[in-house]
Amino acid sequence: MHAVVLLIALVVSGFATSDRVAPWALRLGAINAEGLVGSEGGSVGTVSLGRTSTILKPIALPTAAPRSRAAVVYTVAEGDSVTGLAGRFGVSQESIRWSNFDALKQVDQDVAQGQQVLIPPVTGVAVRVVEGDTAASLAARYHVDEQAVVDFNYLRDPEHLTRGEVVVVPGGTGPDFVQPPPPPVRVVSAPPRAAAPSAAVSTVTHGGPAAGGAGGNRFAYGYCTWYVASRRPVPWLGDAWQWYGQAQAYGWATGKTPRPGAIMVTGESGWGHVAIVESVNPDGSWRVSEMNFVAWGVISQRTIKPGTVPLQGFIY
Repeated sequence: MHAVVLLIALVVSGFATSDRVAPWALRLGAINAEGLVGSEGGSVGTVSLGRTSTILKPIALPTAAPRSRAAVVYTVAEGDSVTGLAGRFGVSQESIRWSNFDALKQVDQDVAQGQQVLIPPVTGVAVRVVEGDTAASLAARYHVDEQAVVDFNYLRDPEHLTRGEVVVVPGGTGPDFVQPPPPPVRVVSAPPRAAAPSAAVSTVTHGGPAAGGAGGNRFAYGYCTWYVASRRPVPWLGDAWQWYGQAQAYGWATGKTPRPGAIMVTGESGWGHVAIVESVNPDGSWRVSEMNFVAWGVISQRTIKPGTVPLQGFIY
């Protein structure tokens, strides 16, 4: 009996050893193949396994490098221009001019070779901090929400910014640029004309439609251009006297006849004047709403008769 038991044990041991070391001894079939994968690693269906059936999680690789949030200090090369730099860095020309306002505030001034300019990573304003600047003051200065400045720059202490560091104000808008002087007016002699009657323009009344909430107003608050741009967003910049030509360049309809909702453009100051036509009367006069005609930041209305103002025209 002992001999029989010993013989059985030797036979079983031999089969076990052969199953481990001899490839031909492996039993075929889905169950055994998966068992081999479970011990040695591999794939079952769409799942990758490590040794002892550990599931391997695939690594997600980014498809594009994240965009930097830091402004760039760029040294102008030969042939560079504000227009070219705006296209190369993917920001607006105004963003570059506002970020270098002291050097580029004149719209006819371009960058020069060797000049160092500050370029924001997104459309907005890159600001080099001076004494007293905070996230709140920069947000107010460039017309954005304070939290946008804090979040974009990862500011830990928005009330205490380091002097000399560069803070980006995303979506910010700066002050009006300095326009070149208007071309000289050619004086042409003409026969004298009778003075307009004193009642040509009705009494100016304070108040009128409030400024609109149009986003992206790039004009300085308190002026006629800011008020009109808040009521009817325009794609151009410039002083009021330039608006009529700007509208034509952008393909907007213009003319000499007043219509409700049209923008009136006149030469009533050295920088021109713009207003919104509210209504047209049967006698041909029209009523406008405007800002900075009575005083800076004040909205007022008046009725105008034809021939009583230096009218450039109307933008429809």
